[in-house]
Amino acid sequence: MVWAGTGENVSGRHVAWGSGVYRSRDGGGSWEQVGLADSEHIGKILIHPDDGNTVLVAAEGPLWSAGGERGVYRTTDGGNSWQQVLALDEHTGVTDIEFAPGNPDVVYAAAFQRRRHVWGYMAGGPSSGIHKSTDGGESWREVTRGLPSGDMGKIGLAVTPADPDIVYATIEANDEERGFYRSTDQGESWEKRNSYISGGTGPHYYQEIEASPTDADLVIQMDVFYQITRDGGATFATLGDGRQKHSDNHALWFDPEDTRHMLAGTDAGLYETFDEGETWRHFPNMPISQFYKVAVSNREPFSEILGGAQDLGTLWGPSRTATVEGVRNSDWYFPMGADGYGVQFDPSDPDILYLMTQVGNLYRVDRRSEEAIQIQPQPEVGDPPERWNWDSPILVSPHSTNRLYFASQRVWRSEDRGDSWTAISGDLTTNTNRYELPFMGRVWELDALHDNGAMSMYATITSISESPVREDALYVGTDDGLIHFSADGGGNWSRTAELPGLPERSFINDVEASQHDAATVFAVADAHKIGDFAPYIFRSDDNGENWSSISGDLEDGTIAWAIQQDHENEDLLFLGAEWGLYFSPNGGENWHRLPGAPTISFRDLKLQRRDGDVVGATFGRGFYVLDDYSPLREIAGGALAAEDGAGVWPVRDAWWYIPSVPNQAPGRPTLGTDAYSAPNPPFGATLTYFLPEVPSTAEDRREEEERAMRELATDVPFPGYETLRAEAAESGPRALVRVSDASGDAVRWVEGPARAGLHRITWDLRRPAPNPINLTTPAFVPPWASAPAGPLAPPGDYSAQLVLVTAEGVEEVGGAQSFRVKPVPNAPPGTDFVAVAAFQHRVSELQRRVGVASSELGRQSERLGYMRAALLRTPAAGAELFGRIDDVEQAFAGIRLRLQGDQLRGSLNEPSVPSVANRVGNVVGGHWQTRQNPTATQRRNIEIAEGDLGAVEQDLAGIIEGALADLEEALAAAGAPWTPGRPIGPSN
Repeated sequence: MVWAGTGENVSGRHVAWGSGVYRSRDGGGSWEQVGLADSEHIGKILIHPDDGNTVLVAAEGPLWSAGGERGVYRTTDGGNSWQQVLALDEHTGVTDIEFAPGNPDVVYAAAFQRRRHVWGYMAGGPSSGIHKSTDGGESWREVTRGLPSGDMGKIGLAVTPADPDIVYATIEANDEERGFYRSTDQGESWEKRNSYISGGTGPHYYQEIEASPTDADLVIQMDVFYQITRDGGATFATLGDGRQKHSDNHALWFDPEDTRHMLAGTDAGLYETFDEGETWRHFPNMPISQFYKVAVSNREPFSEILGGAQDLGTLWGPSRTATVEGVRNSDWYFPMGADGYGVQFDPSDPDILYLMTQVGNLYRVDRRSEEAIQIQPQPEVGDPPERWNWDSPILVSPHSTNRLYFASQRVWRSEDRGDSWTAISGDLTTNTNRYELPFMGRVWELDALHDNGAMSMYATITSISESPVREDALYVGTDDGLIHFSADGGGNWSRTAELPGLPERSFINDVEASQHDAATVFAVADAHKIGDFAPYIFRSDDNGENWSSISGDLEDGTIAWAIQQDHENEDLLFLGAEWGLYFSPNGGENWHRLPGAPTISFRDLKLQRRDGDVVGATFGRGFYVLDDYSPLREIAGGALAAEDGAGVWPVRDAWWYIPSVPNQAPGRPTLGTDAYSAPNPPFGATLTYFLPEVPSTAEDRREEEERAMRELATDVPFPGYETLRAEAAESGPRALVRVSDASGDAVRWVEGPARAGLHRITWDLRRPAPNPINLTTPAFVPPWASAPAGPLAPPGDYSAQLVLVTAEGVEEVGGAQSFRVKPVPNAPPGTDFVAVAAFQHRVSELQRRVGVASSELGRQSERLGYMRAALLRTPAAGAELFGRIDDVEQAFAGIRLRLQGDQLRGSLNEPSVPSVANRVGNVVGGHWQTRQNPTATQRRNIEIAEGDLGAVEQDLAGIIEGALADLEEALAAAGAPWTPGRPIGPSN
């Protein structure tokens, strides 16, 4: 059994909340929610060492509001019911909990009073402290002797079986009392050993400790770099030199059998050491990166992705690759470190990147030189200081690729890609002093545990949009709930109307000007940082003078982060939200979650409008790409209900190239199972078709009738043998897409599901494989082996037509959809793609004939074996027939030598003259995985093979129709038993 508590046990700017405690009874294969759904943040779970049904949970409770489920909860029946055994107040939960080693009746708990809002973070309060139970959590008392007397913040606890009397605590408090504490009497009294607490992003981000299970004086504290004490906290030092793995450490596990073996959880994933931190190995196959923002390039043939990541800087990578491996870790490039945030590509030059590190540090990077230049605007003399959001908004104008917009509390504009800037607005925020705003019902004194380091300034601009329809029509949103509009490029600004029903000081996550109407704008707002998790999505059709909600039927708790509008159908909207990626086909009246996307926070999304791709940036599962969303455009246009909606829907043009295999075999077996790659979209032309209904089979109809009779409790008649035979003979419906070339000639059948609904299949841009049909399935297929493939079809114009085959006949469903197959322009100069495809088609026909001849030769040779056995059971036959069988067998051996090669020399590992099959196979293997012109050698090989094969076919047919037929006739005349190939009926 495995237990999991959801919601991060940190208090950062972008902390994820959860939905309580989950339990798995099958080692993580499946999970069920078992309570504490209102806790939002679970600090720790303890399982009783002697009773797996008794579990204690430290519930921190909501970060952004009062109430919820806070304190220590206990279950004694495996999670079926819970009892709150330690309750503090509506603002205070428990962040850490420990059993005394060897005595689970003794429990220590760290209470934590805290509150975060957009404007700041109150990191502690008078209710924080350490509590102790001596009856397994039934009752508690606070222990205070030797601990800080003032307000405390986050407290991390650790115990060690090396000395059960020792308890360690790292305590956030005022400057004099904060530090590392130790108790040697099971928490009854405490001694401050050191003033060190976790730093970096703030104690709240780390402030946890782990004690060695074998050395009572060794403790490691989570921090930017691990801090280790080997003398019970008297001194601390950095573990290692910080260069063997990523920084920002949040979790640590000691192997109880070998404490030099440890696992480390960091902002960059999981690491393992076997030498107490001198060296580390990374687990690269865990897709857990957190992205704030995303941009997509216009590079052909494949667009690229640029994303700002939590503590992993800015990452650049392809949306797909030309290899069979997909997008590998090695395909990604890191143009800049630190934290990554707002990003943009130059739409006309995909090698120019705009990116930033935290607090508005904006750079322009040229990938050709990999040099970055800082281009952040700077205030003039006498200007007020700039307040940059941690994730400041950056925009390249849709009307000029040299024009940039950037924002602090005011909007900046550049006409020279950031070399110079002009402020085009004043302060567009409320300009509120965050230290005058309340936490937990009151404004706190300045000496309280405010922790506003490593977070945004307050009252900043968070989003910018310029209308793609009308130049200089600008919108900006702020972190304190305001939206402003300028119709003249920033010359004049007006505050828009308030968003209806939106709480004061909500965060404007996104503003997006319409792709269709200069007066239309969308706004996405977020109030979860004041405890309101409702979705807030709005639309205005008069530049913000009036707003209407388009949250539609989104369920409560679906925080909305980013919105995009399709550029062809104004009613087709896409939404990045807390629990996934959504689309609306009707302007926000109804929202549907896109299947296949993880149910995790999508903090940003962009549309690659040229290709029709949706690119989503998740906060915990990396990037996701929905390749070719055009079917959603058809759905938004009513195709599912339209009379002419059935059949193949519009097909996106397909790129024509050869997917490469850069490693030993597809799947990269050489790298082992910890090598991660994201799959490419299927290679070729993606075909989407809709079947409103499919005729049922006779068996389906009978069973439906029988179910109805069963429900009425009536007798169900036996259907009859003729009916059952007819049902068995009916093969069921088949859905086939016929791909035809520009002349209307069929090129390929592509089969898909024959079920009612919307389906997607892919044509691999090849003609059918010419190989003989083989219905056997090998027990093992090596990774370098592949299914038979045909030659390339040439680039050009094609069409796709859905054909439904049923017992009622053949029906063409809907109309044919035209599309183009376009060559990627990376072939050698002078390549004639049409001639290349024609040559491969010629070789394919030759390979088909070789397969026919080889298969027929094998079949006829097998007949000889049956004839030889039949001859022994035919005493009336003359003995000379044995010699005639040998003669035919020798003739077949001669054909086999010419067609398939010298098997005898091959068995002795000696070379032989190329056979027909050798020559054809040489060209298939050497030319079918390229679009290049065939070599002169390959052309000559095919000329020789064509001539030789014609002679082989003629000679083989002569033997079959001559000597073999005569032999079979003689056996039949002598009354021989039947052998394969003989006609049915009596012998003449």
